[in-house]
Amino acid sequence: MSLAAQTVAARAEVRERTGAPETKPRAFADFHIHTRFSRDSILSEDKFIRVAIERGLTHVAITNHNNVEGAFAVRDRVEELGLRDQLTVILGEEVSTADGEVVGLYLQRTIPRGLSADETADAIHSQGGLVSIPHPFDPLRGSHIREVPLTRLAEAGKIDVMEVFNSRVTFQRHNLRAAEFAARYGLPGIACSDSHASYEIAMSTNVLPLFDSADELRALLPQNQWHASRSTILVHLTTRYAVWSNIIRRWMGRETAAAPVLGAEPTSRVEGEPIARPAPRDLPDPQDPEASSNRG
Repeated sequence: MSLAAQTVAARAEVRERTGAPETKPRAFADFHIHTRFSRDSILSEDKFIRVAIERGLTHVAITNHNNVEGAFAVRDRVEELGLRDQLTVILGEEVSTADGEVVGLYLQRTIPRGLSADETADAIHSQGGLVSIPHPFDPLRGSHIREVPLTRLAEAGKIDVMEVFNSRVTFQRHNLRAAEFAARYGLPGIACSDSHASYEIAMSTNVLPLFDSADELRALLPQNQWHASRSTILVHLTTRYAVWSNIIRRWMGRETAAAPVLGAEPTSRVEGEPIARPAPRDLPDPQDPEASSNRG
């Protein structure tokens, strides 16, 4: 019997003995996570999976910059480890649009960078995915979506969910502004850790009824109860370290997972379904202790 099944059985026994009311299984989710397939992260698949499960997450969206390959890598590793019943991986991407960053959840292939926010939202929805807006009013991140295209998306009904709390937002007033915007347009809110390193995992958690698809998640988002805390401002030093670490490793001939997927994504590259996974030669050598380390 799996650990998850044992836990469910144990809880049922406790309810029977104490008369406690039966509770429905819940999902504990984080919808914005980066791994080593983002150039500003060195978080390996194994390290992420171990820490996420230890901290109680059941559903995670891997949203690396401008690629969905990193999400495939985590999902495939979860299956290899036989942990699929403990951790559900949502394929996602944080897309660098011409108007700022937009997150796609439940994707099948990479969305090309450089499109307008409106075009990106349409591309996400064409795959049956959900459009999530990350850290929309954080002025310390030049990558955040601009207010005019954000408002146009909201008025067009193209936003499925908005980050009303991002753990990496330095000043809480900018999270509050996002919450006010979401309330104005009737958008469900989520909290996201925006993890780039292991110590950030589960700093934000969303608690919902169990869901298995984009449509189910969309329907359940109004019931979301989120719990979160903000990271220290020093967390951004981690991403700077990761960027320079990956640059130096590549210069030394130690290829990083991020390198092959960070360039502009022409439309022709992502026309096929499903997206082809990176060739083994494009990934770090698993026998190289530094390339496959659990740093981060």
